[in-house]
Amino acid sequence: MNEFTIQLPQQNFRPGTYTFAASNEGQAPHALEIEGPGLEQATDTLSAGQSADLTVTLQPGSYKVYCPVGNHDEQGMNTTINVSG
Repeated sequence: MNEFTIQLPQQNFRPGTYTFAASNEGQAPHALEIEGPGLEQATDTLSAGQSADLTVTLQPGSYKVYCPVGNHDEQGMNTTINVSG
């Protein structure tokens, strides 16, 4: 995570359990939240240089991955992942 982007190594997943490694590479505080079918989980808010793991179980469907801090989502700090298979 950085001001104001989220980068993931992939956008497409198969159903299963995954651990997302969130690292705040920016200066502002950030968090990582994943919201989709039957799921809404987030890391704690991370200060610059901090990191945290977020382990989730993904079911088929689309998930929004975003920063829930302040208006970071509205500033474009979001992406979508798709789960199928």
